[in-house]
Amino acid sequence: MFNRENAIGIALLLICAVVAVALLFSISTGIRFRFNGPSWVGTALLIFFIAATIWGFVSRPGRRWPWDRNRPPERDDFSGDR
Repeated sequence: MFNRENAIGIALLLICAVVAVALLFSISTGIRFRFNGPSWVGTALLIFFIAATIWGFVSRPGRRWPWDRNRPPERDDFSGDR
């Protein structure tokens, strides 16, 4: 179940779970969370995300979904061809 290819998906799932808990807590109690850190953090995260996306596409160009393009299309029962 857990291998190297699934690590980013599990990390994103955990981040989404933490944000969901924080938002549900904020909704239920009426508390507003405020970020008091430096303003450049948002820009740095955006640049990191774009750079990581480009690196992911460039670093392994051969690792794509194994599409079988030579396979004939499947016939469905509703096409009317009998």
